[in-house]
Amino acid sequence: MSIKVHESSRRTRFVNAFRSHVPPQPPGDGRPRPPQRLEVFGTGTTWIQLTWSALGPGPVEVRCGDRSVTVDADGGPGAATLTDLAPGRLHAIHLRGPGLPGPLPPLEARTLVPPPGELLHRIATVSDTHIGSRSTGFLHTIIEKPEPDEVHPVRCARAALREARAWGADELIVKGDLVDHSRPEWWAQAASVLEELVVPISVVPGNHEWSGRGDGDPAAGLARHGLQLVTDVAHVDRPGVRVVLVDSTIPGQDPGRVSDVLDRTLDIAGSTDLPLLVAMHHQPLRWRVPTYLPAGIPGPEAEHFLRALGRANPRTLVTSGHTHRHRRRHVGPVTITEVGSTKDFPGTWAGYEVHEGGVVQTVHRIAEPSCIRWTDHTRRAALGVWQLWSPGRLGDRCFTRTW
Repeated sequence: MSIKVHESSRRTRFVNAFRSHVPPQPPGDGRPRPPQRLEVFGTGTTWIQLTWSALGPGPVEVRCGDRSVTVDADGGPGAATLTDLAPGRLHAIHLRGPGLPGPLPPLEARTLVPPPGELLHRIATVSDTHIGSRSTGFLHTIIEKPEPDEVHPVRCARAALREARAWGADELIVKGDLVDHSRPEWWAQAASVLEELVVPISVVPGNHEWSGRGDGDPAAGLARHGLQLVTDVAHVDRPGVRVVLVDSTIPGQDPGRVSDVLDRTLDIAGSTDLPLLVAMHHQPLRWRVPTYLPAGIPGPEAEHFLRALGRANPRTLVTSGHTHRHRRRHVGPVTITEVGSTKDFPGTWAGYEVHEGGVVQTVHRIAEPSCIRWTDHTRRAALGVWQLWSPGRLGDRCFTRTW
């Protein structure tokens, strides 16, 4: 295996010379092949999203009861969403059509049960868009070549926001690593993407904003475009929920901390009758010593923070990014989730539907054809382990939390 030097981000690094390029567009003709990795990726109270790595080529009808959608499968990755389904029901999903080589057994998925009461507010979140980067993978060997006019971090972030707008988002929270490093041109790119979503936008910093590899203060870089980067702790009250935004970064370091903002966070948590949605970049770890990368908030510090938060306001959901993966767990009454990146497998954004009696988290795989073709290609990261590590379970991604 040969090694070469690659210049990137003002520093020299060694990477695998056999760089993994995006495969050519599927031909879209020929005999249909058996589907690959056909699965239910997401469920909401009234919808189910199916995704696949290969389907077709040819038309395929996806049907659930009297609801159906027809996709013109091109033989490559794709997605389809069935809508207007009954909530809290087990649904059988049937696929048929000339784009299949033969009959398939039905898939099954259960729509979520909505919380009690009226739907009050919808919040969309994105994490780890890394605008400015050109590659992915642990050694950054997965690239687009030839490079398209709009590179994958920008393209995927833009598609995620368009999907969030169609979903009905009332506001957007960016949970860190909006840009790969703090550079004026990358802040300008990020602002051009965010301006497409005409709703209130909050941006929490991540370790990449404060990495020290950029050209200036990230708060000033974003402020030039009329947006504010959260420093310390901020909050805003929305219908049915108090949104708490926590800066968990340590300038120049990858891990995070919350000890310096604990008291102010608890004051905010305990001074309202509303439940909390807490958004931050770094994930709370279970143990003092990280058992995987990237490192987040050390276990003892995270445990103290979460238990104190639960005492101050038991109706709390904490959501983070940083890991590019999907997980859910609980510490006392507090629900903790991690949601993945827009730019690499599986390529997602999250929605939070706030009801009078709870909240629904749903994770959506970005379905725009050029994006899902790229993100599905990146499942090969970490020698293929990434495709097993990042998605988590369906219940990690989509669930109902009642207050």
